[in-house]
Amino acid sequence: MLDLIRDMLTSPGSPADAYGWGAALLAHAFIGVILTALIGWIAGAWRGAAIASGGYLLIWEGAQIAIFGGGVPDGLVDAAAVACGAVVAAGAWRNRGAAVGAALALLAVIGIAGVRRRR
Repeated sequence: MLDLIRDMLTSPGSPADAYGWGAALLAHAFIGVILTALIGWIAGAWRGAAIASGGYLLIWEGAQIAIFGGGVPDGLVDAAAVACGAVVAAGAWRNRGAAVGAALALLAVIGIAGVRRRR
């Protein structure tokens, strides 16, 4: 598993095909869900979502851009998907359906736009 994580960190980029890109988008959203569940257990739901989103952007995407040559637009899309997943997790945790719906709608908009560009 650590080899997979290292490979993902050291090979930034965006899949060229629509299916791969959409799968990567949803995978990033679930990274946000998982990180929020782990961090939120200690820090609380919304604080956990903020820490997960900001930490992912600064640490993971920052390293990909600064060290491994990742692109800023790709990093921002990935970080936005992680943030959407974090909001879904925190909103579900705190029973805030509107926040969950808004995050899922934003994720859908990003997904539709990204898939259309790849077709």
